[in-house]
Amino acid sequence: SPKIGQKAYAIGDPKGLERSLSDGIVSRIDGSGLIQFTATASFGSSGGPLLNEDGQVIGIVQGGNPGTNLNFAIPAAAINNLPGRRGLVAQQRQQIGHYTLARNLQFRQGNYQKMLTILNEGIRRYPNNAVLYLNRGTARSSLRDYQGAKSDYSRSIELNPTSLAYSNRAQVYTILKQQQPALEDFTAAITLNQGWGGSNIGAAFYDRGELQVKLGNTKSAISDFKQAAKFYQQIGNSERYRTALDRITLISAP
Repeated sequence: SPKIGQKAYAIGDPKGLERSLSDGIVSRIDGSGLIQFTATASFGSSGGPLLNEDGQVIGIVQGGNPGTNLNFAIPAAAINNLPGRRGLVAQQRQQIGHYTLARNLQFRQGNYQKMLTILNEGIRRYPNNAVLYLNRGTARSSLRDYQGAKSDYSRSIELNPTSLAYSNRAQVYTILKQQQPALEDFTAAITLNQGWGGSNIGAAFYDRGELQVKLGNTKSAISDFKQAAKFYQQIGNSERYRTALDRITLISAP
């Protein structure tokens, strides 16, 4: 249940900005349980969740007055007690999204253990969700639990193979000095290339190039570094572009 003074995070879509997040505190709880909070809320935030630091939904935002602290939320307990099970799939999707947003918040703050705790709870509730396993793998990797991270990325791939899951597992294999599986995973990530931006696929080519160097595959490494340079140039990342070109020059030298 919410407590006065605790951190609160309002999530919504104000003015068309998808998945906007603002933070504040719970400032007041009236006799009926209505929550007043200081996080910025607008008409686009109405109906969105109000989260605590653990990623738990403590209320449903009812909008607010821009520029003031008069922002309110209905307590989650009141919503949970309503009858009916309409939109269960949509509700589950939304709750999984809340776990992901809470994960992002803790990751930005470097709270990896808290992030792991949040995702453990998410996986307990939704044991077959690929995104939650992917995110928990990131938490475990950040805590240097590389075997645990590898296990989570593998489970995520079993449930829904994505470029990001393969790339993340490849990085773990690299840390564990398992070069051949890492090479195979980077290749899978590049082959799938599902909705990646130039930065991510550029990094995958670059990292695979580094593995090719270690395996003595100079021609393949040069090809990968060229691809990495191309994608970095496309997105205007001049620093990474020059780094990729420098690697080509270095390994091409007699």
